[in-house]
This record gives sequence, structure tokens and C-alpha cells, in this order.
Amino acid sequence: MELSVDKRPHLVVITIVGSVDSADSNPLLDFFNELIDAGHTRLVVDLTRMDFIVSMGLGVFVRTYTRLREAGGFLRLAGPQPLILQIIKTTGLDRLLAIYDSLDQALE
Repeated sequence: MELSVDKRPHLVVITIVGSVDSADSNPLLDFFNELIDAGHTRLVVDLTRMDFIVSMGLGVFVRTYTRLREAGGFLRLAGPQPLILQIIKTTGLDRLLAIYDSLDQALE
């Protein structure tokens, strides 16, 4: 898993490249928590280059969503590949998390 951050005036775009496995879950949660603790409460996660995620990784998105919602912010997932979208839908998280077809749509 590789992460990149693009801090914009009113939100932060995080790009995840590769797979998110169980060993990546805690570092990913720490990464999101550091952003939130620094006052960034509007996060868009670009999933266009993510090719796999385990359930623990999905749990990171849920915990991040919860913290952001409590802080009056948001978490948007952008451009998931078909396999990632299928995993999200199978778990029912598409009813909880905001999922956009593309990064451009998530930025609107």
C-alpha cells in the first residue's frame, strides 16, 4: 500500500495505491487519525489505483467515517475498481459510506 496526500483549500485528497491488507490497516487508521487530529475533517479517498482491500481495511473506513461525521466533516470514496466496489456492496457499506464513480464527482 502506498499513500499520497493532496491538501486542497477545503478538503484533503488521499490516494491509495495497491492493496490494503491486514498489516496495513492499523497504519492506515493512524494516518487518517493524524489528519483528523490536525483539523482536516473533509476527506476524499481516491480508490482508482487500489486493487484489493481486506475487511479490516473496510473497518478503517467505517471508523474514519464515524470520527469525521462526529466532527461535522465527511469521508468520500472515489472511483473504486469493480472488485473493490463489489466488496463494499457485499458488506453493505455502500449504504453507509459515500461512494462516487470518479474523483471529479467526489470533489463537486
